[in-house]
Amino acid sequence: MTNSLRQYKVEKNNIEKAYEYQLALKHNPEYEQRVNNTFLSIVNLLKTKYPDIKLEPPRGREKSYNSIKNKIIKLEIERLCKLYAIEGISQDEEKNLYQLIINSIDPKTQGEVKQLLSTEIKDLDLLNSIMKKKDFPDHIKTAILRITKVRIERGNLENKEELENQIEEKYGETAVKKSKQLKDNLLHWECIEEMQKKGTEKLHCPFEYLHIKDLRGIKIIIADVPDNIQPNGEELKQLIAQRKNASKEEITKYNDLCCIALTKEFAYELMENEEWLEQLNIMVLPEGYKHKEKQNGYIAEHIKFCYRDHPEYTFELQLRSMYREDLSRANGAAAHDKRSGKKRIFPSTENKQQFMEELRYRLPQYTMLRNESNEYKIHKCSIEESVLEYYLGYIKLDSKEFLKAIQYIKEMEEQR
Repeated sequence: MTNSLRQYKVEKNNIEKAYEYQLALKHNPEYEQRVNNTFLSIVNLLKTKYPDIKLEPPRGREKSYNSIKNKIIKLEIERLCKLYAIEGISQDEEKNLYQLIINSIDPKTQGEVKQLLSTEIKDLDLLNSIMKKKDFPDHIKTAILRITKVRIERGNLENKEELENQIEEKYGETAVKKSKQLKDNLLHWECIEEMQKKGTEKLHCPFEYLHIKDLRGIKIIIADVPDNIQPNGEELKQLIAQRKNASKEEITKYNDLCCIALTKEFAYELMENEEWLEQLNIMVLPEGYKHKEKQNGYIAEHIKFCYRDHPEYTFELQLRSMYREDLSRANGAAAHDKRSGKKRIFPSTENKQQFMEELRYRLPQYTMLRNESNEYKIHKCSIEESVLEYYLGYIKLDSKEFLKAIQYIKEMEEQR
């Protein structure tokens, strides 16, 4: 009887395949150990080159299950949108793209987006209404804009040119020129043009495109740069000299500028010093370096590396000043929670089992370098420590909800 049953093979979609691959990497002990060892080595290189600088305890982070899934979905939306704009996609791919976009937004506003994506475009009233929504992630707004722009370009509208100009003036480079605010370029159309020049081969390899290059991350915060260090670059030398003659009101500004200059100097040397890279057995990923400077005050160096003998083992190094790190913490101008689509949701503590399952899904795993007897050592944070690291400032530590959560965690650890 069993032999006579038909056998059906279920083909997994791109997101499922990518997610399974990332989970395998997440649970790979060799990968974890390598990044930890490299973490120690990079911090020791920094301290050897600039022995008297002061650091916040350096931190490592491994993405949560929730973050992995959302990042892959974001990359798939981006991939399909670029293909859609450059050469078009199949009806099934278009249907999948629309569904991914709709699933990424609040159910209360899904109706408007469905209407925009499914009806003939005569004006931009509905699009403008959607773009004003504060709870929409920026990448979703960009996707909707790209799709709308392409639909207008490929349609037979009498007012086609007028609508195209309106989109560019409101959401493209023209908007930036008027406001001088980079954040106003929601369209990001230039990256489509860059992709066209480089070729679309990568876009047709979803398994490669959906790889997460910052599954594991390292963050080094420069807290102080003393006057007696020996910098390589003129920028840092000049800032240290200017700080010596600065007024009391200007000292904080110059301290921050010195820390920023040092992070840039070290980032460049780490990327260009072949002896260091060989020693660490790593290489910089193509287009893996970004100096990020945002309107909200966020400034940092982001570098993505991979191991030479295991290119699938990747990690991201972030370098920034203490002042800029404070801006990125809860209630700061550049706080993670204020970035669209990055809200840190504390699970409900109403049910213990559900709370622990939700926490496991949402909580990143942190490591920290502790300075013991003038030597850094890796400390893998407990669940309680990771909760404090991730949610500090986002929930009151003396609230009933938080105290109950900590009790749940302690009970679970005692049962192990």
